Amino acid sequence: MDMSTTPDRFAVVIDDESIILAGMEIMLDTWGYQVLAAEDVETVLAKLPGCPLPNVILSDYRLRDGWSGITAVRAVREACGVTVPAIILTGDTGAELMAAAKADQIRILHKPVQPNDLRRQIDSLIAVG
Repeated sequence: MDMSTTPDRFAVVIDDESIILAGMEIMLDTWGYQVLAAEDVETVLAKLPGCPLPNVILSDYRLRDGWSGITAVRAVREACGVTVPAIILTGDTGAELMAAAKADQIRILHKPVQPNDLRRQIDSLIAVG
């Protein structure tokens, strides 16, 4: 990324696996995003005030402390006061997840997700959003 320019895109990433979180943060950074990455929702909510409005939320589905990707996205959206475009990355294919995601206008991508596919999905969400 060209460090002489300030990213005008901001992503929130939540994943309780630190290696995946770090990889997502690096990847998004190379795509020109400022990133708020955390292993839990509480950390994101504590750091969010003063940050730009996110362009996208990326979350794993199964998180710690009883959180799911769905509840994490809801919490971040509520904190932001707007329906931020969101993608949940998961291996889960259950009907309950799909119904909840559809109801909350959250896109589901099934793992493993190729970086180019993820970037296309993010770009299409932001273009629509």
